[in-house]
Amino acid sequence: MNTCLASCGTLTLLLIVLAVLGSLLPRHHRRDHSLWIALPATLALDASIPVATVDEHFVCATIDWWPQGKCNYGSCSWFHSSILNLDLTNRLLAEAVTALAPLLIRLGGSLEDQIFYDVGSSATTTTCKTFTTQNHRFGFSTGCLNMSRWQQLNEFFQRTGSLVAFGLNALHGKERIDNTFQGPWNSSNARDFIAYTASKGYPIKAWGLGNELSSSFSGVTLDSRNYAADVDELQQTIDEIYGTGQKPVLVAPDGFFDAYWYSQVLQQTRTDPALRAVSLHVYDLGPGDGKNIAARILNAAHADRYQQVQRVLRQYGNGAKAWVGEAGGIYNGGQHLVSDAFVFSFWYLDQLGMAALHNTAVFCRQSLIGGNYGLLDSNFNPNPDFYSALLWKRLMGEVVLNVTSQSLNSSSFHTYAHCLKNARGGIAVLVINFSNNTQVVLDLGLESQKLEYHLSSPDGNVQSQRVALNGQVLEGAKSELKAIAVEGSNPSKVAPLSIAFITLPDAFVPACTL
Repeated sequence: MNTCLASCGTLTLLLIVLAVLGSLLPRHHRRDHSLWIALPATLALDASIPVATVDEHFVCATIDWWPQGKCNYGSCSWFHSSILNLDLTNRLLAEAVTALAPLLIRLGGSLEDQIFYDVGSSATTTTCKTFTTQNHRFGFSTGCLNMSRWQQLNEFFQRTGSLVAFGLNALHGKERIDNTFQGPWNSSNARDFIAYTASKGYPIKAWGLGNELSSSFSGVTLDSRNYAADVDELQQTIDEIYGTGQKPVLVAPDGFFDAYWYSQVLQQTRTDPALRAVSLHVYDLGPGDGKNIAARILNAAHADRYQQVQRVLRQYGNGAKAWVGEAGGIYNGGQHLVSDAFVFSFWYLDQLGMAALHNTAVFCRQSLIGGNYGLLDSNFNPNPDFYSALLWKRLMGEVVLNVTSQSLNSSSFHTYAHCLKNARGGIAVLVINFSNNTQVVLDLGLESQKLEYHLSSPDGNVQSQRVALNGQVLEGAKSELKAIAVEGSNPSKVAPLSIAFITLPDAFVPACTL
């Protein structure tokens, strides 16, 4: 046992940073260590108390409604990945979701406000129709979810150990006038669907209401007072159907964060508690036809909106937790060889780290499958971010620690620290090295053994769709994630353009023994 870790409030970890002259390197990193020079740096970890906590289902992924005919910029990347047509019998899909179990899956997206649920008093007597291409919002007609498909979905979720956050149609009964929807929400169809779902005992963690209705960015908005009244009605419906026992949380509004609109909704809801989970969407890298997105990711200057959300919640949230209901980074389906490549792990893991640091309970990646930003590709094989999600889920616990770094070039690497999952007193440190000319050498000054997981591109190309763990290329969801053991007295070396999870199971950090 390290006595300082057991008794000291702040643990200072020593880093030595080795740098290479940028002019000597190509875009992908060189492996010629003889070119590196040393620069000093320190990392300070507050080991006394947690700075934040996340939900046990912090790592979450989405399945969208988009049909096969959804195309952007000449690319039709949604294939059969919709809630309505995803092949739930596919072995590779089941293996991937089971590997991430228990996984929270958010069912929703742009078309959720055009969905009819074929159940109850409003059930159709004819065929429950799927989406067709029309001159309608988002270019598609209304769609329909029948209860046979709903049963198939829930059987899949139960087989794979998944929970569900389901986004309900918030526009049923409303009238569109210009770029707003007005009038009362007709909740009868949603009520019938919730009642049916509860009667079946399906594993719903959360019910949501509407998708991206908080900002004109998506083409339409709802008046905040109107939306707050709809939230109250949905909360009352959930309370009536589920009773006084454990019940799903209401999460809303699943929109682009607008501080004024969000604060107005929080102040105008009347039901107590109405909103225990306040959700936002994250697409900070622009559209799928954007230029130089990979280079912008590696600039490491990613927008941190999570502090803004926390300011609103502290003032108006009455104890509500922040959720990221959808985060694809690049809107309109992502970008091939960026959001489905290794380079996107630098963005994804950085977002997970920032969100957790600022008390965000859940972070739902767009998408599990579909578009160019899926954790899985169109053949159900893992993209690099699948392994990033898997390592985070297995190593990074729910307790978040405060860690700060000081260096002449500390902007080139980001660090995050959590209590190690399932190891009392242990810690996990995530180091993201954005630089193509800097190696981070981390000396923790401890005697206990470290277990390390280093992610890199196997061929040095960060836009590769393959990823290596400790030098071994990963293939398939069942790949064994083997750590390398490093003696505590030896430094941990994080190569240029690589990512490392460094764990110390026997660190005995006080904040991780509470």
